[in-house]
Amino acid sequence: MILAATLNRLLNHSPEAAMELARWSGRNVRIETPLLSSTLVLTDDGRLGKTGAEPEATLILPLSFFIVRTHNPAAAARQIELSGDVELGGHVGHALAMLRWDAAEDLSALVGDVVAHRMVKFAGLVGGLPGALGGRLLAVYAEHWRDEARVLPDAAEVEHWQNEVDALRDDLARLEKRIQRLE
Repeated sequence: MILAATLNRLLNHSPEAAMELARWSGRNVRIETPLLSSTLVLTDDGRLGKTGAEPEATLILPLSFFIVRTHNPAAAARQIELSGDVELGGHVGHALAMLRWDAAEDLSALVGDVVAHRMVKFAGLVGGLPGALGGRLLAVYAEHWRDEARVLPDAAEVEHWQNEVDALRDDLARLEKRIQRLE
């Protein structure tokens, strides 16, 4: 029931998504995440309720979905695995993709508006550090592999290789035409 309560809380802030789900009221879907899984029924008001019925569609959201979604929602959507009624699953997935969590709004009820906004801003700064450090570390490794270890080619080597491939392709095409003329 935790999954339904969490999604319903997010649906309260997204009337468009709730309207999308309301169109499919009475249908059963299973949503599986790394931590929670539940079979839910779509209600007339666009919310989700617990059900014991067999699911008509299943949406599997792997851990990578949640990691990628913070940076690229479109790429994350491609990681959702659908089974069963694909049309139903696709519409539920689309509605769930519209959901956004406004952390500052939820925190403001506990600590006030100013403190909530400062907490969210600080979390964004701190949360961005691992990505920035990881990106810089990857760039340093790529430079090392290209310049020092000579594992990766530099731009001039790649261009030379491409020119050689193009010349080989052209030579092969000329050879094929000569063979056709001999036949």
